[in-house]
Amino acid sequence: MKRIFLTIFALTSIALSAMSQSLRVYIYDNDGPYTNIRNAPKGKVTAKIPTNSDAMMMVVKCVNGWWQIENGEYWLPDDGDKKLKGSTTGYWIHKSCIAVSSRNYGGQKLSLRKSPSSQAAATYSFKDEIMLRPIDIKGDWVKVQTLDGKHSGWIESEWLCGSSVTNCS
Repeated sequence: MKRIFLTIFALTSIALSAMSQSLRVYIYDNDGPYTNIRNAPKGKVTAKIPTNSDAMMMVVKCVNGWWQIENGEYWLPDDGDKKLKGSTTGYWIHKSCIAVSSRNYGGQKLSLRKSPSSQAAATYSFKDEIMLRPIDIKGDWVKVQTLDGKHSGWIESEWLCGSSVTNCS
């Protein structure tokens, strides 16, 4: 009985850990009228999303700068959920095409950290709301980079907003 309980506990912990590894992002791509969605990192283009559509999606893991789109779905503020088609191997978007915004709406000072810990040294601090590119995720921490590429570090996901049309307060 104890073994069954421990197995169930372990499986539940793994499932909850996997669920916390997703991040809502929006398309922020200035390179043409469409953002390419691929069937694998550096793979074949299987779909295109208009860059001016305010599209948002959940991403679940990053591999060499490519984020996997959760369930092959994205949504549009005025048009609802959309299912990507054309791939049997998943859907991927490059980190240079997505962004999140900081949630320091009250002018709070936020810091990017050297590692995913509130005790880690700060690599960059800011008080203004800014857009950031997500580059990795570990639990409740997201590694981000400023849009100009000058600063990067880890920040708790609670300080990030993945909505292209509203803040996340």
